Amino acid sequence: MIQRCPYKRKLLVAIGILLALSGMALMIGRYPMSLEELGEVLLGRDTTSSLYTLIMQIRLPRIVIVILSGGALSLAGTIYQGLFQNPLVSPDVLGVSSGCGVGAILAILFFPRFPHALQMMAFCGGIVAVILALIMARMSKANKLLGLVIAGIVISSVASAITMLLKYGADPYKQLPTIEFWLMGGFYKANWERFGLIWPSIGVGIVTLFILRWPLKVLTLGDEEAATLGVNVKSIRIIAIGAVTLLVAAVVSVAGVISWIGLVAPHIVKLLVGNNLEKEMPMSLCIGAILLLVADTLARSLYAAEIPVSVLTTFVGAPFLTHLLYQRGRAEQ
Repeated sequence: MIQRCPYKRKLLVAIGILLALSGMALMIGRYPMSLEELGEVLLGRDTTSSLYTLIMQIRLPRIVIVILSGGALSLAGTIYQGLFQNPLVSPDVLGVSSGCGVGAILAILFFPRFPHALQMMAFCGGIVAVILALIMARMSKANKLLGLVIAGIVISSVASAITMLLKYGADPYKQLPTIEFWLMGGFYKANWERFGLIWPSIGVGIVTLFILRWPLKVLTLGDEEAATLGVNVKSIRIIAIGAVTLLVAAVVSVAGVISWIGLVAPHIVKLLVGNNLEKEMPMSLCIGAILLLVADTLARSLYAAEIPVSVLTTFVGAPFLTHLLYQRGRAEQ
């Protein structure tokens, strides 16, 4: 019944929900405010009070970064699932997020004075992780669906071991607290400066993927069919993997490893619009942004001390992956 509704109407509803939730998120927090007070600030009638500083310098940049991050992770998961024709694949399941995390920690340890180093090293770590996962999946005797999942688990485990070694060698007073705080995953330090660091990478990644939306859609039919239709399979796949990894690296550099959004959101999108990558891509940006915005708002509002947002996403994502594996197992029997 949901899929019978016109696509444009569903997309407009999703955008409307995202805007409404953004407005609510601006008002909710340790210092709640009324709709009237919010309107005064947004319309420029109140530019001197503490409420103006709270909204324009603290909450608004955080909400903008959360929306960008949620959309980027969701789009990354959608593209990965289409590229590999595997509904169980996502940046964190594939080990890409963990690889980006290792790269980011190396940047924290060795290039602390270079703000762009975090993003560059995270990108390199993510690329290495996805290449290793693909190689291991090809060598594995497991079926196509589970091969990448198993490879991702191995990559994530190795990345965790490397992370522990790096933490062991870090300065316990200067570097270790920074690493631990960052690894928890959250938007504690979101501000306009960090927005300026990540929006070019996320923008380039999203624009690249949307330019390639037709060949990417054809790739979901299989490599042979795509080649028959004139798609350069190898080149498109390499460019797409690079663009997706750039998205994940940008998010990891500003918020740490945010789990499961890239797995859960694409499946919700498929329920709404079906298996059509051209329609999935815009919707995935909205759904991912909505999910992460809700999680982040809860994370900073439930208790006096902020909860790492990755804790909330994991509580939802881990059972969701278990359900997917169970459903896939039943389908194969």
